[in-house]
Amino acid sequence: MPPDFYYLETDGQVFLVRDGKRWRFPRSLREVPFRFKPLFPIPIGNLQVLYAHPLLKSHPDHWFHKDDVIGRVDIDPVVQRAVNRTLPRGAAKVAILERGRVLMVMANRGLTRGMWNLPGGFIGYGEHPTDSACREVLEEIGVRVRLVRLLGVYSERFKRTGGFMLSFVYLGKRLNSKLQPDPGEIQDVRWMPVRQALRETKNPFAKAGLRDYLNRKTSV
Repeated sequence: MPPDFYYLETDGQVFLVRDGKRWRFPRSLREVPFRFKPLFPIPIGNLQVLYAHPLLKSHPDHWFHKDDVIGRVDIDPVVQRAVNRTLPRGAAKVAILERGRVLMVMANRGLTRGMWNLPGGFIGYGEHPTDSACREVLEEIGVRVRLVRLLGVYSERFKRTGGFMLSFVYLGKRLNSKLQPDPGEIQDVRWMPVRQALRETKNPFAKAGLRDYLNRKTSV
């Protein structure tokens, strides 16, 4: 089944067609005057937008830059929502290891509610990932950490929402012993053997970080 719209982007430039007083994505192949490589579907409500890479010989200077479409009243809202979905979100997590066990948390709200995960969260605007990692751990479980090293930077495109995320996962050591979970965020905290934590968590970034930790046989 063909998509409802074609989202064609290269180097941050987006191809749009005029429709009355608004600019929108092409609805059919007849409105696309060049070849392209289909990449990913982006669900926007009940609509399916196909994200694709144009196959061009030169840079399209006359297209719309994606940073400019969000605030314009002459841009179709579907375009604005789809462009917003493609902007990467950043997160930072910390694997706190002690005697072969890793500290896992279970959130009581948000997308990870009821799931085991590494402590961490979204990177704030203008915030360095290391600062974000330390801040999130302190906010969630009241623990100050020293980051030992970066385990990896991982990416994931979520099919259900079309969103794209980058996550920095660090190996860390706690500086204070008392755990004080924030009841507004965390419903449970547990030390787990690393392999058990790898089985328990459904978070792709936690899985990737713990897997790399095991593969490198690193200890704090």
